[in-house]
Amino acid sequence: VEATKEIPRPIPDGEFELVPLSEDPSRGVKIGTGLPDLARKQLKACLRENADLFAWSAAEMPGLDPE
Repeated sequence: VEATKEIPRPIPDGEFELVPLSEDPSRGVKIGTGLPDLARKQLKACLRENADLFAWSAAEMPGLDPE
């Protein structure tokens, strides 16, 4: 039996705010609430303007091994 390899993930620190990038509530990113107001506002605008660049599933990333 092949052992499953657990992929380490970073552990977020601090409080976060969800920035929705579409009508679908599952398509959003979290940003830290500790950012200065102007930086947070600019980051939100940048994320929303470039929402079409995000891939939400392996099917949206042709050429990549889904494993």
